[in-house]
Formats: sequence, C-alpha cells, structure tokens
Amino acid sequence: MKLIQKTIVLLLTLILAVTTFVMTPRVAADDLIGRTLEADMRAMIDRGVLSGYEDGSYRPGENVTRGQFAAFIARALELTETSGRFADVPSHLKLAKDIHKVKHAGLMNGYENNLFKPDEYITREQVVLTIENVLKYSDMDLTAKRIEFTDADQFQSSSSLTAVFYATNYGIISGYENKDGTLRFEPKKRASREHAAAFISRFLDAKEGHIPEKPETPKPEEPKPEEPKPEEPKPPASLNDYQLAKIQGQKIVKETKSYRNYLDAAKLFNDKRSGYDVMYRGNEIVRIQSGIAYGNNYVTSTAGKKVPAVTTIYESHTGHVFTNQVAYIEHGREMRYIDANADAVKVQVGSTIGWVKHSEVDFIPAALLNNREYYMKNNYGTLTHYVYNYKSKTGSSYTIGPAAPQLKVGERYYSYDGVHFTNSKGQLVATDYSYFQFLSARAKTSYTAKELDQHIVDRLKSIESTGHAKYKNATKKSKLRGTGKYMIEMQNKHHVNALFILAAAIHESDYGMSGNAQQKNNLFGIRVYDSSPESGVKFAKPEDSIKSFVLDYMNKNYIPPKGPHANGAAPGNKTSGFNVKYASDPNWGSKIAGHMYRIDIALGNKDIHKEKLIMTSHAGNINIRSTPDTSKNNIIYQYDPRNLGYLGDMGNPLVVLGEKKGADGYLWYKIASDHVKYKEGWVRSDLVRIISEKK
Repeated sequence: MKLIQKTIVLLLTLILAVTTFVMTPRVAADDLIGRTLEADMRAMIDRGVLSGYEDGSYRPGENVTRGQFAAFIARALELTETSGRFADVPSHLKLAKDIHKVKHAGLMNGYENNLFKPDEYITREQVVLTIENVLKYSDMDLTAKRIEFTDADQFQSSSSLTAVFYATNYGIISGYENKDGTLRFEPKKRASREHAAAFISRFLDAKEGHIPEKPETPKPEEPKPEEPKPEEPKPPASLNDYQLAKIQGQKIVKETKSYRNYLDAAKLFNDKRSGYDVMYRGNEIVRIQSGIAYGNNYVTSTAGKKVPAVTTIYESHTGHVFTNQVAYIEHGREMRYIDANADAVKVQVGSTIGWVKHSEVDFIPAALLNNREYYMKNNYGTLTHYVYNYKSKTGSSYTIGPAAPQLKVGERYYSYDGVHFTNSKGQLVATDYSYFQFLSARAKTSYTAKELDQHIVDRLKSIESTGHAKYKNATKKSKLRGTGKYMIEMQNKHHVNALFILAAAIHESDYGMSGNAQQKNNLFGIRVYDSSPESGVKFAKPEDSIKSFVLDYMNKNYIPPKGPHANGAAPGNKTSGFNVKYASDPNWGSKIAGHMYRIDIALGNKDIHKEKLIMTSHAGNINIRSTPDTSKNNIIYQYDPRNLGYLGDMGNPLVVLGEKKGADGYLWYKIASDHVKYKEGWVRSDLVRIISEKK
C-alpha cells in the first residue's frame, strides 16, 4: 500500500512540471442577443443607466420595481446627491440614494404613511406619468400627439392618457398592435426592464435633439454667396477619440473614421449587423464583442521603475469613481469578460462579478485567443489545473485533489472559481467543492508532530534528488526542518489546522528554500508584495514566522467573523475564504489544497473527508448561538451580510462537530467556532448548505 501511495505522490509531483497548451475558446452570448429592444438596452448599459446582475445577465423581460425605475431615472438625468426619508427606505438600501434623488427632483412621489414601496412593481401607466415629470424637469415642450387606444378606458385618469400623448410626440412610447391594426396600451401591465430602458433611451435621444420653440423673428437678409473654399482635412484621431475595428485573419484592423463621443461609437458597435469586433480609445482597447480580459496593471516603484501590479475588482462604479474593493488578481491572469462601458470593465473573478478600471486590464478577442486556462481529470481521478499567464506567455500546472465524478478523464473543462465546471460548449457539467480547499482551518489534523516532521524530511530528500540547483542541500538548509512540532503546538493552542499551516509554508517558501525563507526566516511571504518582492519581514527564527502567520494574520485578520479580511476560514477562492484577500494569485487557495492533499496521501489518507463540511447560504446576518435554540439571548457571534457569488452558493465554510433537532423543529449543527473566544457554536440548518459529507 505504501509503495502505491509513494507512486501516486511521485506522479502528482511530476504533473507540476511546466507545460504549454492550446485550446479553441467558446464564449457564451448574453441574454440581450436577438431581443427587439436590444439596441435600447445596450444604449442604456453604455450610458451607465443599467448595470445588470451579479451573474452577468441583464434580464430584459424581468419586471421593474419602483426602486429600480427610480435608479434608472436618477442615473439617466445625473441627479445630484440629496437626503431624504421614507419609512420603508432604510439608509443601507442599495437604491436609497437614487430614490431620494428622484423624490427631491419631483419626478416620483411616495404613498401615505411616508412610504415609497421600493419593491412594488411599476406599471406602464405609472411609468408614463414619471416620464411626463421628466419631460417637465428637462424643460421639454409638452405637445400632445393623440393616438386612439382601444383600452383607453382602463387608464386611472385622463391625465395619464395625456401623459402618454406627450411621450408619444417624442417617439418615447407607443402601444401594442391588435390583430385588426388598432393599438392598445395596457396601462395596468407591469413594465419590463427592456421597456423601461427603451423609454429612457428614447427620452435621452429626444432631449439631445430637442430645440425649444422660440417666437418667430424676421429673417435677416441672406448674404451673397461666397466662392466655395476647399474642405480642410480632418485632424487625426486623438488619444481620446474612439475607433472601431474588425478582425481580419489574425489581425485587428481599425477603420479610419473616429468618434469624439463614446456613445456614438457604442451605438454602431452594439449593432451586430455592423460586424465590429473591437472598440479602441486612442491605442487602447476598451471593448470587445467576446473574449477574455486579463490583469495588466503597472505601478511605479520607489526606485522609479515601472513594475507589474495587481488589478483591483470593485463592487460598483459611478463614472470614474470606484467603490468597495471586493478582490484583486495578479498581473497577467485571466478574468471572465462580461461587458464594458466608457469608464469600466465588467468581469468575473472567482464567483464574484465586479468592475475594474480600463487602465488595469487588457483584452484578447475570442477569435485571437489561442491559449487559455483549463482543468482536466487524469487517469488517477485527480483534478489538474493548467494555468496560463497572458503577459509572460507561460503555462504551468498543479494538482488540487480528487476530481468530481461527473468529469471525464482527458477532457478539458473550464472554471473561474474552481467549483463550477463547464465543457467547451459552456454547459455546466459539475459543481464540486474540493475538500481541502473548503476545509475550515479550525479543523484539526489527524497527524502527529513526528509524522509532519518525517514528511518534511522525505519531501526535502525528494526535491534534493532532482538535482535542481535551487534545491541543493535542501535536507540541510531548508528552514522547514523540524517545524512540524511547533505547527502542532500552534494548532492545539490557537486552533489553526497544522496541515494547513504546513501546506501554506511549503507553498510560500518553496519548501523552506526561498530567498525570504533563507535570509529572513520568513516562511509565508509576510509583507512581500507583487510590486516589491524584495521586501518582507525578517524573523529571528522560522518558528517566529509561524507564530506571526497564526496570531497576526489567521486569528486576527482572516478567520474571526469581524476580521478586516474575513471571507471564510478556509483556503477558498476569490469569493469565499482566505484567497479573497490573502494572495493576488486567484488559485492560491486551490494550490494550498493541492499541497494538503499530497501530504495526506503520503501520510495515509487520514484527513480527507474526515469532517462534514457546510457553508452559509444566507446573504444577510447569520447568528451563531451557544445553544441550539432562538428562545433566549444566546448569540455568541454573528456573520455580517456578504456576497455569495453570482450563483449565490459561496458563503462561509464551516466544520460540523455534531447535530441536534431543536425545540423549534429545525435541525441544528454544532460547528467549530471561527471566533477565537469560543471553541464551538450552533447554527440552524436553514441558514447553511452541505458541501461535503463525512466519510
């Protein structure tokens, strides 16, 4: 049995060798393609009026709430900030500011008892009354263009019908055609997102082309015609001008015509019949029809040198102002491209969808995409991730753990979060939470200090035998030698898994042989940044860096529910776990899991699936209690509202210690506490979901 295990470990190690790979990409279309009002929707997206949902969709047929329509109007008119108060619009509501803006501008009013009813669906009749207010606010001429509607008697009042006529005059609103050619309006019908977008888009077009009526004045005598002058040549496109381009062969070919206004270029770019693939601003690509985005940020170092830096992902943006950093990614790494406007690019990293600055990304159109990251299941049932860096043009691979049973050996699969795997057609094939990647660091390893130290010795002998110069005398020089005992001590005293500590030290210090490890006893790259890899804290001995990693980082910043970087107590990915904020490498968590998996195989498979794992599945506050009931004041700590990812299934990973049916009829789980003051707590089953059963 030991011989088989050693063979598997050797094969897994060999898979880590650098490799190159090529694939034919396939990028899924969004949900606007082919819609009757697609052009209006895209115009509003370009203007920043609509931003879509976390999963990258725009849901054109979905009904619009009063709060959402208020936000559309506020963004379209660029209303100024103001304060206000409605009983049902708390300050933390995402659309609260926009609701107060439209109320202050007199565009939408509330109801009795100081209510706005932000979640109530808005009807077509209510929309047209708001459009009338918008016309007045914008000093547009109120001229009625009367149309006969067969359902005119269904309007609540004649003033609503008049509002329709005002909007009809500008081509903002029209009715539905009956079989006999007459028109109906359906005033009580709920307005959809695409209808709302169309109304606002047409209003803005009308506003930009509107010339207020003026009293007639005598025309001045026309001057005598002058001799025609030769036409002056147009100036070349500036770095702020936009140009459109098509892909011909393997090249991007720009058109000579340029556009000073982004919306003018975007309108033509959005028209699929035009066949444009790329949009430029000066020499910079700012939009593509399909393809990938990758990190391409640079900063100036203290020495005045331009060096690669991380690309930051934000929750939202208004123009050039970005708010709420949610993640970051290393230079050259792939992100899912969703959309872009003049100010920002919408991407997916992990399971998180957010916005990045144009200055921090670059693009590769789908037709020019030759290399890309993918996953593959090997003959031993192990999942291997093939990584590619678009700046260095290099590829590598590493193993994570057992592959999902739904994945077929030798086929390529794609995933941005390492959990949801699709095939080459973009179809979801498997959802799988790799055990060690989502194992809470509060779990305890089955292995002793002696076993961990023996494994370190065995691995050092193995890498030394490769003959690689950087591993010369590893068995004597490595700073990992003899640290297993201290890792177990830290686990027992401070409740951070020793197997996780060892895996992180192996990964960050290259088995204790990195420069920071050798010169500074720094096993975890503490305070070593992408833009200044030469920096890093110096420790008196390797054990001091282990202590700092556990106390100053894990137990202070990353594991406690209120920690500044708390996103779940497991290695994780860019949405759940330490990986969200600990490392710029989007696969840091899965690489740590791979090390834990290989150590576990070498030592006898005692840890894998030892625990039952659950994950919080509620986006709001979650209470952890000292007893399995809600009948008394027994809350010991609380998880704050969080982003669960675009599919809503990436919460806080937890380890189950026991189960009990409560007096309230719910099943309760006893869990290992993330809070440093408590060893355990209770969470109700309707607030979590099982991600891995105990075996």
